[in-house]
Amino acid sequence: MEYEIIFYHSGKTAECERLLEKRLSKLGLSALPSTAATDPASLASELQQALSCSDIVIIIGGLDGGRQSTDSILSQILSAEKERPDCEKLVDDNDNIAYFLKAGDQCIVVLPDETEVMEGMLDKRIMKELIKQYSLTEQKDDTPPIETVTSTLRKQLSEMERSRPSRSGAYADQQRREMKKLLTAAVAVGAAGVLLLLTAVILLLFR
Repeated sequence: MEYEIIFYHSGKTAECERLLEKRLSKLGLSALPSTAATDPASLASELQQALSCSDIVIIIGGLDGGRQSTDSILSQILSAEKERPDCEKLVDDNDNIAYFLKAGDQCIVVLPDETEVMEGMLDKRIMKELIKQYSLTEQKDDTPPIETVTSTLRKQLSEMERSRPSRSGAYADQQRREMKKLLTAAVAVGAAGVLLLLTAVILLLFR
């Protein structure tokens, strides 16, 4: 399933896109190319176009409470519809506002363009609403926390340090064994040389 983002009077487009992708990809949702609107007429046009392509439309920004705020424009647009969608106004502990509108198989999510506020609202309510609306399943993040990774690395490094002397000792023992073999071979060669010399002397004496 795909969703589309419309930015309206929002400057933090890249940060918002990354946050939404990170959160919504866990629900199996993928993003269509984002669009932007700068006035009520273009917002209405972009919204109409987005709803013709996507079941989920996310409008980011413009929640300033003014005459041209996102919620005011949506109210005007939807008031002309025969069947008005269900609308939930979501307010967090700091009085930040978001909206979740749904009609049939489609929904519109309206979020402020502050990533910290968006993240809190997504985690607290909107993700659950999307899961319920479309029977989605959230994928769990199996990435271990940084503390676990750090602890494991420290343990591995400690074990490497402890095992290093034993490897050095084993290498030294091997070197000693090699030297012993060389000395034995040298003694054997020396003894053979002495025997040859004695043989040569005896042959000279009995000539």
